[in-house]
Amino acid sequence: MVLATRRSVVWACPFFLVLLVVCTTFVIDIEWNQLIPASPSSVALDGEYCLRLSDSRHDIAVIEAQVSTQETTTTLIKRKHVLVASFFGFHFDVYMTLAWTLKRVLMQVPQAQIELFAAPFYYGFEAVVGEYGLYDGVRRDPEELLSYIQSNTTVDTVVLGTCEIDLNQIHSALLDEWDKRAPEEKFKLVCMVHNVQDTPWQANIGEWSRRGAIRLVTLGEHVGKSFRNMFEEIAEEPLGGGGYEYIPIDLHIPVLDVSGLPAKSANRSLARAVIQGSFDTTRRSYYNFFDELIRSLHRNPEAWGYNSLSDRASFVPNYQSLVPPFELALVGSGSLEVPQELAYMVSIHRGLDYANFYDLVASMDIVVPAFADNGYYEHQASSTVAMAVELDVPILATRRMRKAYGYIDDDRAVVTRPAAMSEVQALLALRTGSLSYFLEQDPDGVMGLFPPLRALVNDMREMVNGGWVRDPADLRRYKERLWRNNEEVVERLLADM
Repeated sequence: MVLATRRSVVWACPFFLVLLVVCTTFVIDIEWNQLIPASPSSVALDGEYCLRLSDSRHDIAVIEAQVSTQETTTTLIKRKHVLVASFFGFHFDVYMTLAWTLKRVLMQVPQAQIELFAAPFYYGFEAVVGEYGLYDGVRRDPEELLSYIQSNTTVDTVVLGTCEIDLNQIHSALLDEWDKRAPEEKFKLVCMVHNVQDTPWQANIGEWSRRGAIRLVTLGEHVGKSFRNMFEEIAEEPLGGGGYEYIPIDLHIPVLDVSGLPAKSANRSLARAVIQGSFDTTRRSYYNFFDELIRSLHRNPEAWGYNSLSDRASFVPNYQSLVPPFELALVGSGSLEVPQELAYMVSIHRGLDYANFYDLVASMDIVVPAFADNGYYEHQASSTVAMAVELDVPILATRRMRKAYGYIDDDRAVVTRPAAMSEVQALLALRTGSLSYFLEQDPDGVMGLFPPLRALVNDMREMVNGGWVRDPADLRRYKERLWRNNEEVVERLLADM
């Protein structure tokens, strides 16, 4: 067995023979500190592809504890009758991704079943459920949930898709049903949570945590950390805060396996960007983005593929340009006023069904987050991040974003801009393949005089040289690993681990 690194070739010692049955040739990525299969067909184990290497000299014997087949994992599953439910009319794309993972895991478990209780799906998502096989059964009305649980003592897991809304609807009756059941009939409450600052429902957590009957599922690492910090503070209260410090918190990334994604030329110019989300200016800096884009157009219209404004009200595309004019799509809901200067550049798309939404966003070159404040870095997970991964469009991220959303801390998923460089500046640099429009703000060359500023310039050059075009095969391997990690989360959940 050969372990191929970027720098050398290492022959595995006899100790590794225990892995030979389940592992083929792997590529060790020293920068990522993990084994990545040499091809998508390689066997993925324990979500980290056989082993994870630390920068420190980790005892290699840990491999023995990490090697396990999925068959072995599923034998530990003790929860086999799962209900996925929500009274909330939205977030179905999030909790149905978890339902899809549950289905993939439980289809290998004898006598397992999943039931869905949810309001009707909007925007054609019912067709997505059918096309991608997210759930095969009948969708029941959520108002039937309690009566179903009361009449079926085999139910051992209840997943609420938006606990901030859902638990308030049924807390007392659901808790009463839990208390009535015999010890061997108790169920686990699994709360999918979206925003740690949405607090009214949190008053109900204590009753469930005292019973050891609740666990949380978050959509981003930073949200999980915020809940963990809050729970640890509560746990220091008298009587241990009702067992808050023992509440398990899991991470499940809502990324589907969307098919039919467009093939794109590797030699194209960056011409199409998208900002996705509700048109709420407290969440995304639309107007700041517009203002900076207009200033940049006044300075360098030809770099964006437009004619100078002259006496016109709007910048008009220069169709004689060697590269296509830049376009910005805004995809979401609500009201937003686009400045007249950007009338030819900016398009607004509201009320798209999922098929058209997928087609539009997947056609883009890059996703721009345009976050307005710290909320999406600290308290709440943005659907934009998972959407970009889902549709194979790199997201323009800072190191801070990569750290908050740890699952995109991977060069295959993002284009990393230095925080000192705005999103508009980064787009122009990527579009032109040049830093000249940024460095013209430093005519005296001050940036080259001080180490931090030299580091900034180096990071900008690395961003430009790396480009935004990503290999579809690399993206596929990246997402397959993500899906396997999701399966591991569900396996732990169903095994009470």
